[in-house]
Amino acid sequence: MAPGAVVSEVARRHGMSPQHLFTWRRQAKREADDPPLAFTPVVVAPDVPQPTPADCREAVIELAVAGAVIRVPSGADGATLALVLQTLKSLR
Repeated sequence: MAPGAVVSEVARRHGMSPQHLFTWRRQAKREADDPPLAFTPVVVAPDVPQPTPADCREAVIELAVAGAVIRVPSGADGATLALVLQTLKSLR
């Protein structure tokens, strides 16, 4: 969506097909509540050790936004997670 960006180059850079990226963009435009549409980069940490059962009890969802980290603990109900996501969306 960046000015001057070429979809096929962006797709190749991220190891995906241009058709896949075009589909995502089309779906996102259709479902966007309010312009401008923006994508949030996701970073996958390489070589992360597999969690043990004990680790899973302590698992959290971490969202890093504008220098702040939001941690949602394991066992949080859907209403709590929906509230966190709705609050983040309203800050855009």
